[in-house]
Parts: sequence; structure tokens; C-alpha cells
Amino acid sequence: MTREFALKNRSIFQTFSNEHRINILYELYEGPTNWSELMYKYRINSKSLKDHLTHLFERGYVEKPDSGYALTREGRELCEFKFLKDLRSQACS
Repeated sequence: MTREFALKNRSIFQTFSNEHRINILYELYEGPTNWSELMYKYRINSKSLKDHLTHLFERGYVEKPDSGYALTREGRELCEFKFLKDLRSQACS
């Protein structure tokens, strides 16, 4: 992996470095959900959930339509590990 590739994809690595963010992403991959469901299912306190959702919003992985929280196209691709193909191709070159 090149340094340039790692720096370019730092936000992905930061996102996957936290278990709660991973849980939130994959919960939303199953479909939109609301604040309470996320908080109770993963036993996250309100402040932590706010911080994790803010992280995901700022990176463009999550949006808030009327039905609660949902993944964006980028969030869905992240959950499908599309970036791992790029990682593999960088490691092999």
C-alpha cells in the first residue's frame, strides 16, 4: 500500500476503526432506521451516537431522510467493501 493511497483513504480507515460506527453502517445497510433503534440496539449513549453519526454525515456515508437515518450511495459502497478492491490493486502494484 502506498502512502498516498493510505492518506487518500484515511477517512475510511478512521470510520472502520470504531466498532459502533461499523455497527451503525451495517444496520443502515439493512435499511433506514431511527435514532432510538440505534441507541437501544447497540447500547450507545446519546452523546456517543451523536458523535458517531456526525462522523458518518461529515464523510458523506449517512443521510437523514424523513424515514430516519439511511446510507448514501457512498455509505452503501463502503459497506460492500468496494474500496478493498482498490486496496488490493494498490498492494499488488
